[in-house]
Amino acid sequence: MKKSLADKIEEYLKVLIERSENRQIEIQRAELAETFCCVPSQVTYVISTRFNEKSGYLTESRRGGKGYVKITRLDNDDPLAQMSRNNLFDFLDRIKDEQIISRRENEMLKHLAVYAFKEWPSEERSRIFKAIEEALKDYLM
Repeated sequence: MKKSLADKIEEYLKVLIERSENRQIEIQRAELAETFCCVPSQVTYVISTRFNEKSGYLTESRRGGKGYVKITRLDNDDPLAQMSRNNLFDFLDRIKDEQIISRRENEMLKHLAVYAFKEWPSEERSRIFKAIEEALKDYLM
């Protein structure tokens, strides 16, 4: 069975992530597009559809000449911590969609949740994610 270009790009990125020391890579869309002889929008499509929170990834991007895309594999060892993180991320996306916070603030809070507590035990992360969500609700609502 022949793989689609999107499948090849996804597989390539997953291999890079698995080989990385901290389950995180930073790439440039244009360079990856050149590698696969495609346009950068195809790379963007793959990243947005196959590397999202629901799939266990956090993506951050900066556009422009020195722009990049950072893809981080989230810790999926504990379903409770994963569910709490997903609930927090869903809440952050809702308040962003309601224009209570900006896209940049949304990304900053997600980044904080993932990186500040990644070395903590999963049961602690679960409590922290719930506490952050409750504190934001109390502050914003």
